[in-house]
Amino acid sequence: MEHETAEKNDDQILLRLPKTLKTQIETAAKLEGITSQEWIRKAVSYRVSLLNVCPSCGTINIPTAKYCNECGTSLKESKRTLYMEWMAQNLEEEFGEMGRQLFSDWMKLVDNPEAQIKSIGKDGKWVVVTREHP
Repeated sequence: MEHETAEKNDDQILLRLPKTLKTQIETAAKLEGITSQEWIRKAVSYRVSLLNVCPSCGTINIPTAKYCNECGTSLKESKRTLYMEWMAQNLEEEFGEMGRQLFSDWMKLVDNPEAQIKSIGKDGKWVVVTREHP
């Protein structure tokens, strides 16, 4: 029984969070009707899906890599590349030229959220761009 517990704990990652971040996570989880742990799992899973993982050997590469650093396989079929191409195409179809800028801004947020959040300004307001449909 003791061995089972050790294996179960090996699958866990323990995080120490600043109090303000913990409060924000608890609030977000409450709004979604899930536990903080479930919210964190979803957030991590989402972030991992945006990594540039080699479809051949599973190595995580830098976001801009075109070929795997470990085995040299093209990363054209990585989930990140496919998802980014899909997102760029949808934004361009929906918003035209402005869609390219939206995609660029979104990529900056995905790749470095802390820097982008700091650049928003002290009022903390987000700007939402909408377009009327004909």
